[in-house]
Amino acid sequence: MTGPRFFAEALAEYEDAVVYYEKREAGLGARLLQEFDEAFAVALAYPEAFAMVPEAPIDFGLRWVMLRTFPIKLVYTVRDETLLLVAVFHARRRPGYWLERLRQLGR
Repeated sequence: MTGPRFFAEALAEYEDAVVYYEKREAGLGARLLQEFDEAFAVALAYPEAFAMVPEAPIDFGLRWVMLRTFPIKLVYTVRDETLLLVAVFHARRRPGYWLERLRQLGR
């Protein structure tokens, strides 16, 4: 399996989160990057290990992983042997706002 590959919106969310935490405290952005990398590695090795996203239709195969110490969830699916990141978001803010992106996945 390869990846991760990002939806454009998910890449922007990822980058914004790193910048936000680095501005809060020097080195925090780097810690966030490390946790992203760890989550990506586990998802690449065991893509079905994480829970399905309950808000999304099951046929999209969306799963989510929560980062270890940051309140950030990553929503991904596997397409053509590639881990595709659909959303990167704060777990306690605006849940489900990213569901409109499902149209980009098709079926």
